[in-house]
Amino acid sequence: MSAPTRRTERQPKYNQLNGIRVLTIKARSAIEQQARQGGVRGARARLTLSRDDHRRATALHRIEDTGSDEFIRPLARLTDRGYVGRGGGRASVVPATPEWRSTTVQVAGLWPFAVGATAPTVGTPIGTHYITGAPVHFDQMSWFVRGFITAPITFVLALNGFGKSSLIRRLVTGAVASGSVALCMGDTKPDYRDLVRLLGGQVIDLGYGYSTINPLAVGALGTVIDRLPDPDQRRQVAARVEAGQVNIVAGLIELVRGSRVADYEETLLMAGLRELYSPVGGFTPSAPPLLSDLLAVISQGADRLRQFAEEDDTASYRASTKMLRRSLRALVEGPWGAIFDRHTSTPLDLSSPAVCIDVSRIPEGDTKLLAAALMVCWSEGFGAVAAAHALADAGLAPPRTFEVVMDEIWRVLGAGEFMVERTDALSRLNRPLGTGLIMCSHTIKDLSGFDSPAAAAKALGLFERARAKIIGPVGPEEIERIRGAVSITDTEKLLVNSWAAPRPPTDDRDDGVAVRETPPGTGCFLIKTGEANQPGIPVRMSFTPAERDADIHNTNRRFDHLTPKS
Repeated sequence: MSAPTRRTERQPKYNQLNGIRVLTIKARSAIEQQARQGGVRGARARLTLSRDDHRRATALHRIEDTGSDEFIRPLARLTDRGYVGRGGGRASVVPATPEWRSTTVQVAGLWPFAVGATAPTVGTPIGTHYITGAPVHFDQMSWFVRGFITAPITFVLALNGFGKSSLIRRLVTGAVASGSVALCMGDTKPDYRDLVRLLGGQVIDLGYGYSTINPLAVGALGTVIDRLPDPDQRRQVAARVEAGQVNIVAGLIELVRGSRVADYEETLLMAGLRELYSPVGGFTPSAPPLLSDLLAVISQGADRLRQFAEEDDTASYRASTKMLRRSLRALVEGPWGAIFDRHTSTPLDLSSPAVCIDVSRIPEGDTKLLAAALMVCWSEGFGAVAAAHALADAGLAPPRTFEVVMDEIWRVLGAGEFMVERTDALSRLNRPLGTGLIMCSHTIKDLSGFDSPAAAAKALGLFERARAKIIGPVGPEEIERIRGAVSITDTEKLLVNSWAAPRPPTDDRDDGVAVRETPPGTGCFLIKTGEANQPGIPVRMSFTPAERDADIHNTNRRFDHLTPKS
């Protein structure tokens, strides 16, 4: 008789614990014995035990009450950043919501979700807010009229190649569109020639073999003297014309000489001009003298000139005026005479919407001549503005406003400390002349690199007096120097410095075609409108389709024949 067959029942391997499947005690004991072994079986057993431990820990947190969320924890508290607590998903950083500005017709029905932008829509649209994407409008004349700034002066400061000239061209376009006359007096590269021509303005080429300009010509201001009905106004304008002539001739002499003009020499210049415009001299505003004529009358030494020089005889007069005559001789007989000892070939036409004097024909290495040309151009431009206002005050012409661009101001200041005072005097005339002024340079060191503390302080005043300071990409040291004149927050410092950092060079191309990389900070600027510790307006400028088609912002045409090679 065979033994009875024993039927073994398979024991369950898993149990349910609060809804979670876990190993039974016997199954876990068996697996624990396997885990003590080595090899693959032992590794698998240890992995199974680890998973079971996690399941058991989760099961212990389950709640028996079916009306709850089956987790042993207090309900999370809802805040503006999400649910606070474990598993709540609270956000530690909440990104700013993008903002747009539009008309009430376009955003009808979206209120209250539409919010205002951080910059007023007053002036020329120059770009979008760097953070919110809202439109940013700015030009110094519109902001001055609205009271946002106390004087219509703007100083643009940024490294080269990041769009300073493009921003100024946009401001010039906006000025012309609003009815002002834009005066780009001394275009060195040129940066504004194509724009002014496109706007229907006047372009004058100044340089060797091109147009000439007579610093003794009374210009537009002198030509209106006879048209003024009021005798007092005629005397005031005549005195201003004379002072401008003396100032510009003294500035040219200082550039040639490399040192300042003495006070008695300025007196002799004034006396010589009076002799030339006297009935004996025979010159008139319509037929002005030249520098060679001024040299001749000073060399002859009439009795009146000797009295101004406080010399008793001709010999002493000749000795005291020898240095002045030498400087004038250098102006007349030297290479500068081809430009400045000639009658003005093309007078300024203020009836045009914009005027550009292109001085890019002057050799790049001739820094003194370039500084002289810029100084004469600025004087000519401010004189023409004064003439227009004199006619408006007399009721002979409608009132007008002007925008004067003094680009590359470092070229004039770099000629010497004696040029600081000349430039400073010109820059202080903007409000009496109803003129917006735009100055531009690469670094604030251009305004402080002088041995004389007085000259450095006066040059730095050009930047400090600018009520609107537009700061583009600059380096860390430069931003610290700027902080000495205007408040810059730490966040703004990091932002401006990041704009100046180019992307790391790489050979990676998505399509395999080599293209010229654009620095990330190109067209990015920070607008500051005061000395208080308040944040400025970061803006990113973008070109319109019309600007791209006109190609007015392309300042790298000399490199167009060079294409990046892969």
